[in-house]
Amino acid sequence: MVSKVHKRATRQLAAVYDALQGDHSHPGADEIYQRVRRALPRISLGTVYRNLQRLVEERKIRMFLLGERVARYDPMVVEHDHFICQRCGRVEDVLLPRDRRVDLAPLVDRGFTITAHSLAIHGLCQKCGRERPKKSRAKQVPRAAGGQGGSVVVGPQKGEEAWGIDRQGRKPCGPGELSGQG
Repeated sequence: MVSKVHKRATRQLAAVYDALQGDHSHPGADEIYQRVRRALPRISLGTVYRNLQRLVEERKIRMFLLGERVARYDPMVVEHDHFICQRCGRVEDVLLPRDRRVDLAPLVDRGFTITAHSLAIHGLCQKCGRERPKKSRAKQVPRAAGGQGGSVVVGPQKGEEAWGIDRQGRKPCGPGELSGQG
């Protein structure tokens, strides 16, 4: 028989949770630690990490990895995606229509278990984009079917190929297909 262990709520847990509420900057554990220390000066960084992990496990907050295993925390638990600025690291919530189709069957066929997926859109935020030189190699890609109109700018990073959604917004496409060349 498996028994569910009841973990008690603590001041530390409440302080970590409160430090994230209303914050859409997606802070890392160090920043959260500094905030919590204002209310609980004797709290350790390890305690903050353990409480962040517990909040993630309880699905009260979300964690996502940014770059090389840099964990960021998000109080918005509803499914959503993120825009990540390549220059300054700013992370913005992106609420795209949830009816988009992603074919994960090849992963399942290879034995992977899919528990969730999210989209990370990389580019330049408004501030960094204004500082950018005028000439751009990025291409305009029409938004997927069901979107709100407009377009998403995509372009390859150094050493990468560009990928996106075809002009009809129905299937993934590879390099050359974005501009209608393929």
